[in-house]
Amino acid sequence: MGILDKILSAFNRPVNNPITASYLGGIVTWQGQNSQSFIEDGYAGNDIVYSIINLITNKAKIAPWNVYKVKDEAKYKQLKAILKTPHLISDWKAVQELKNQSIEIYKNDARLNELLKYPNDEDTWSDLIEAWGGFKLATGNSYIYGKLIEGGANQGKPLSLNVLPAQFMSIVANVSVFPAVRQAYKLYYGVTYDFNKEEILHDRIFNPKWSATGLQLYGMSPLQAASKNITRSNEAKTASVANFQNGGPAGILFTDDLRMEGDTAVAQADALKASIVSNAGAKNKNKLATSGYKVGYQAIGLSNVDLDIIQQEMWDMRSLCNIYGVPSQLLNDPENKIQANSTSGEKALTVRAALPLLTAMRDNLNRKLATDWGYKNTGIVVDFDLSIYPELQDDKATQVAWLKDSMLPLRRRYELMGEAIPDYISEDIMNSIYVNGMAINEPDATIDPIIDPYKKD
Repeated sequence: MGILDKILSAFNRPVNNPITASYLGGIVTWQGQNSQSFIEDGYAGNDIVYSIINLITNKAKIAPWNVYKVKDEAKYKQLKAILKTPHLISDWKAVQELKNQSIEIYKNDARLNELLKYPNDEDTWSDLIEAWGGFKLATGNSYIYGKLIEGGANQGKPLSLNVLPAQFMSIVANVSVFPAVRQAYKLYYGVTYDFNKEEILHDRIFNPKWSATGLQLYGMSPLQAASKNITRSNEAKTASVANFQNGGPAGILFTDDLRMEGDTAVAQADALKASIVSNAGAKNKNKLATSGYKVGYQAIGLSNVDLDIIQQEMWDMRSLCNIYGVPSQLLNDPENKIQANSTSGEKALTVRAALPLLTAMRDNLNRKLATDWGYKNTGIVVDFDLSIYPELQDDKATQVAWLKDSMLPLRRRYELMGEAIPDYISEDIMNSIYVNGMAINEPDATIDPIIDPYKKD
């Protein structure tokens, strides 16, 4: 039994059992694109697409998630608004401070805290984030099934969370109203599984392609915009493989001497062939095969260089990287492969690809918790931790050099560096202002603890 079968068997849902109340006035809509081909020909069939999506999901899945209680709703809204455009943020420490001011870690809901560790019997939270992001980036849609608790203190809260295969999902919609609205979901996997709207968290990419049958309810895959590039990339690889497998001899060597004909010409050709073969191999490099008669050579077929396959693949890689906002140097683009580009590339990957993905996940999950999954009006939210990404943290050496000349109390400087305050430093020293290593309000305290943290005098 495969992993998908295990997930489906855990639903405890009768097969082909329509959710009648949800289907009144609804029709099963069509995605308007072949999501299966995005998986087969894109993610699973193209190494560039596979590498790009894995770069993003591997970056996104390392962020730890926590349950929080909102302390300041206005500041939390401000925080979420700022993170909508992470590539414009220059002071990530200020973002972290705003987060600390707006929310605090909440441990009193064991069910939700447990879900953020093990969302189901098969996956860790990191696994769930990887699958969630992978389906969304490949097909434009992710569907998270929340199996809800039917009774007890946690009634209506998710018992487990599973990512469903987006390429097999359909939306049941009411298209008699404007705009069309979702009523339920179907999963076609050999048999049909039906889901209430309340059970499914649907995270999708913006889709401008509207239709009378509710096409806009689905997300649009980035691979749809890049479909021609995918086709060209796959065909280039097929042509390259065929050229290696079926290319045959590179050319024809023949006797081109009018003095020779018939059996004599054949014998001379065999002698030349034997001479070439005897001089083959690494130890015979630069040796020459000789012939006493005039010979000719005719090349047949084209090499991969002649076909321009390699260069075309490079352009396809850059084009697909642009579609996903991923720097091409992270896929070993030889024209951008230098250390400075690699360092900036990691930050660009985080702020332009991973964080927008995580932000959408967070907002959709909190929306679902506050509407259908038992956390309405509780002030409880889930969020991810930015501190895991070193590329977003200030360089410590640069920061210490700046703080050395800053007119700030020692306490504030420790806060800005994100460091714990040592127990041995007195309250008076913590409130002192140091300039160039000397406390200006305490002449005898000549050593700056933040420059020499092991000095206890």
